[in-house]
Amino acid sequence: MLVLLEAFKAIKEKHVEAKRIVEEATAQAEKLMNEAEQKTLKVYEEAYKATLSQAEQKAMNLKRKAAKEAEHELSMFLSTAEDKAKGIEAKAKKNFKTAVDYVLNLVLP
Repeated sequence: MLVLLEAFKAIKEKHVEAKRIVEEATAQAEKLMNEAEQKTLKVYEEAYKATLSQAEQKAMNLKRKAAKEAEHELSMFLSTAEDKAKGIEAKAKKNFKTAVDYVLNLVLP
């Protein structure tokens, strides 16, 4: 009977020890899960910030490129307009003498 009592006592002690080990393992697992979750959130946040920064940089580059292209188009337009204005001015100078002669002939017959 004493041997049986000792066996039950040993089983109970092992059961208590196993329960303690499971509780410690569960607590450790929860701690690791929380740490992993925090690290995951941190990595996600860093990746989000990096992606946002890259997008902002790309947007700035596109904006600069668009501004340069617009400036180039404006320059081309102004150059074309200036050439046309010079052509009109040259025609006007060429026809000025004819116009003055025509008006003088009308006024002074």
